[in-house]
Amino acid sequence: MGRIGATELLVIVIPFLALYFLPSFIALSRKKTNRTAIILLNFFLGWTFIGWIAALVWACTTNNKPQTIVVNNNPYPKEESTSNLQKNNFDEKLNSLQKLKELLDSGVLSQEEFEQQKSKILAS
Repeated sequence: MGRIGATELLVIVIPFLALYFLPSFIALSRKKTNRTAIILLNFFLGWTFIGWIAALVWACTTNNKPQTIVVNNNPYPKEESTSNLQKNNFDEKLNSLQKLKELLDSGVLSQEEFEQQKSKILAS
C-alpha cells in the first residue's frame, strides 16, 4: 500500500503534464505566430504560477494582423484609363478621317478643304 506502481504513476503524471503544457497545446492548435516563445516560456517558467498564467494568456490572445493602409494621392487617372482614352481618341480621329475621305470622293469637299479639315483633326 505504501508503494506507487507504474500504472498509478502514469495516472498522476500524464494529466499533470497535460495541464502543465496546456498553454503550449493551445498556442500550437491556434497556430500562433509566436508559438515558439510561448512554448519556451511555458517550459522554463511554467513551474511558477505567474509564468504559467502568462503563457496561457499569451496563447489565448489573438494574433495581431498588420493593418494595411492604402494611400491614393495620385491626381492622374490610372494608366488603363489613359490607354482607353487614347484608344477612343484614335478611333474617333480615324472615323472622322474616313468620313472626310468619303466626302472628298463623293465631290462634296475639294482637295483643299479636305487637307484643312484633315490637319485640324490630326492636330487635336
